[in-house]
Amino acid sequence: MSIFRRTPAGTLRTRAVAVLGTVALATSSLVGLTAGPANAIPRTNYCGGSYGFLKSWPISWRAQSGGYIDVYYNSSNGYNCVIARTNDSVISSAWDIVVAARKSGGTWQVDGDKPGQSFTKYAGPLYVYAPNSCIDISGSFDTSGGGGATGYDRVHCG
Repeated sequence: MSIFRRTPAGTLRTRAVAVLGTVALATSSLVGLTAGPANAIPRTNYCGGSYGFLKSWPISWRAQSGGYIDVYYNSSNGYNCVIARTNDSVISSAWDIVVAARKSGGTWQVDGDKPGQSFTKYAGPLYVYAPNSCIDISGSFDTSGGGGATGYDRVHCG
């Protein structure tokens, strides 16, 4: 005795095709309904329209990206532009945001560390002339839950 019930030829195939068609139809309606990137933060170009965005480097805070150091570049004049900002989806309130940048091996330029400065959303822009050279960048901030600070050497070597 067989545990499989006999059906007329083609019935099993017809049922399988119908089930697969229903699954395909149901899942195809979900295409395009994807979540955006987690912790996506609006990035604003404070450098000017002639500066193109290159990359954001994270500022570590409690094993998360508490902020970002954004680097822009103007290929027509050889200047890099650097901004430090907080990640609003992780940090609700910050102060003393500082950004620093230099041509690798050169003198640091800093914004946000001077008396009377206590930036709460971003620091910068800083402009670093470094055609055909790398730059070093650093960013930091303070919060009621402790501060975050990160530096990167030899970024955007161009």
